[in-house]
Amino acid sequence: MRKDILKINFTKFKGKEIAIVQGKIVASGNSSKAVFAMAKKQFPQLETKDITLLSVPREKVAIYILIK
Repeated sequence: MRKDILKINFTKFKGKEIAIVQGKIVASGNSSKAVFAMAKKQFPQLETKDITLLSVPREKVAIYILIK
């Protein structure tokens, strides 16, 4: 079984919270709650489980997200 690996340049999001929907960053900010609200406003039809929240570290790290 093959899973797709999402590859995103997180450089401009260091130290931020981000929301990912369908493999794309759709919102960013300083608070997970605010970022989720922005994403939900853009995609009201999506269930909560379809919005991925991620806290991007300030230092350089590799982040791998497996997409179902």
